[in-house]
Amino acid sequence: MVKILTEHIGQPDLHQIDVYQKLGGYTSIEKSLKKMTPEELIDEVKKSGLRGRGGAGFPAGMKWSFIDKKSDKPHYLICNADESEPGTFKDRYLMQHNPHLLIEGMISASYALGAHTAYIYIRGELFYVLRILEKALAEAYSKGFLGKNILGTDYDLDIYVHPGGGAYICGEETALIESLEGKRGNPRLKPPFPAISGLYDCPTVVNNVETLATVPWIVQHGADEY
Repeated sequence: MVKILTEHIGQPDLHQIDVYQKLGGYTSIEKSLKKMTPEELIDEVKKSGLRGRGGAGFPAGMKWSFIDKKSDKPHYLICNADESEPGTFKDRYLMQHNPHLLIEGMISASYALGAHTAYIYIRGELFYVLRILEKALAEAYSKGFLGKNILGTDYDLDIYVHPGGGAYICGEETALIESLEGKRGNPRLKPPFPAISGLYDCPTVVNNVETLATVPWIVQHGADEY
């Protein structure tokens, strides 16, 4: 069995960026940003067959391809880390033990979507995980993996963590968007879909933690291997 998401879990201090990098972390960013176009990255994820791990199982690459490329509005990526389903903890487990894997996946995904701002919408009760993520993001900024001109390229990206208010319905992507905008988390009527009119009425993609955390492996090893 090839372990993709849990390969290094159990390594002491995996949540620290120096340990993560010693194990090969953030090497996929070099490939994404310097050797692939956004379109090539979307095609690679589409070819891999990666499906959304939030429950719906919709092909991730196809979802990315729906983003409105003609729009002159900002594009956004949102990581759905609400995980309010009773008894579920897979996303919490990944964020707690290997937060940089999620961040690395979000950088490549944001680049593919043409997004320069991304959000991690986390379940409100998980404040201890929020602190882990905030520290990991600060480490990523300090190493030049986030912020302006990432790795010497012309690509900029900022990622923010936003805690929810503990509402189960905000696991639904449009209710999550409403909540992120500061409104009551009620689901929106669709269409329009978020890829056309999402956060602040701008093109937006919402992906699950596990989905985004899989992206670095696909970038490194290729769609066929996945």
